Amino acid sequence: MKKLIIAGISAALVLGSFQGNAQAQKSPKPAHQHIHIHNNFGSNHVPGTWDAYIEDEKVYIDFTGENWESGRTFLLSELGKLPSGDEGSFTLTREAGTVTFKGGFTGGKGRGFYKFAESAPFKSYLEQKGYKGLDNELMLNLFLTDINKNYLDYLKQNGYNEITNNQLKDLAYQDLNRKVMDDYFNLFKTENYGHQSLDKIVELREHGVNAKFVTSFHTMGYKNFSLDKVLELRDHGVSPEFISEFKKMGYSDISLDKALDLRDHGVNPEFINSIQQMGYNKLTLDQAQELRDHGVNPEFIRSIQNMGYKNITLDKAQELRDHGVNPEFISSIQKLGFKDVSLDKAQELRDHGVTAAFIEKTKKKGLTSVRTLDDYIRLRDTGFSD
Repeated sequence: MKKLIIAGISAALVLGSFQGNAQAQKSPKPAHQHIHIHNNFGSNHVPGTWDAYIEDEKVYIDFTGENWESGRTFLLSELGKLPSGDEGSFTLTREAGTVTFKGGFTGGKGRGFYKFAESAPFKSYLEQKGYKGLDNELMLNLFLTDINKNYLDYLKQNGYNEITNNQLKDLAYQDLNRKVMDDYFNLFKTENYGHQSLDKIVELREHGVNAKFVTSFHTMGYKNFSLDKVLELRDHGVSPEFISEFKKMGYSDISLDKALDLRDHGVNPEFINSIQQMGYNKLTLDQAQELRDHGVNPEFIRSIQNMGYKNITLDKAQELRDHGVNPEFISSIQKLGFKDVSLDKAQELRDHGVTAAFIEKTKKKGLTSVRTLDDYIRLRDTGFSD
């Protein structure tokens, strides 16, 4: 076996005592697993390793299994005195089992190996309740989420009398611990969402919708919206902060649906601000969205202005973009001697298919009666080909 040295720990020594655990964790990582990956010490992880950092009296620990990584947060007081230096040990016992950590902490960061010993009595209790497939990985996640008898009684007290096998797994893998569930239950009660299914709670958790996220919208004055609407907002990247930035710009009446539209169409406060700084102060949200949809950005407007069209309106910029008129097209006409090309005329030329190439080839044919841009438009309309 190749030697692996992590933070000064002898892998040959530690892996020997932890080999059984490393071999046991072979089930694939569930797609819905609640994961935090920090990788403070590189990527030399093998099954049965952990790395962590300490912050604000909490310890954030990432556990690595055969095909998964799962992060959890523990109170520093739960873990007791942590070993410093290269090598030491500490344990954490909960109803689902015990994790023994080997390793150490230096400068608030730690790394090492772990071994999980599941609790036979608790596993037997779950099996008697009808739960199946209680492999080592699931038992570890029950441990990490601190799902115990009191937790199951707590759910029952809140109206969840029957918890399916899959729901138990979801509760464990999504780290739906007692504190998180308390937050959801309080949210449902205070915001009149009624009794929600465990599946809905799991869905909220999977999509990153917590109680704070929902109440933040309520605090901003948005009432009577469904949890499905919150999921939609989260999935589309609409946060209270996103809306707040628009409100600060004076768009006080922005609705949740409009915020969704803006996000979906790539309109953010930065985009609007960049247009306003060019002198277009009375820009509505609908106008901003329409400009974005038609590919009109500050760079396009500025490029037209730099050609001398200082007073171009946003509507005209949008028209030009829709009709395929850009600075290159206008410049190509000007180079042929037509210096005073208006934007309306440039748009008309493009609509009639009159390009610089058409004008040049027509000139070569010696048609002396064709001199003005209107002449070239009429000629093109007759079906004359270059």
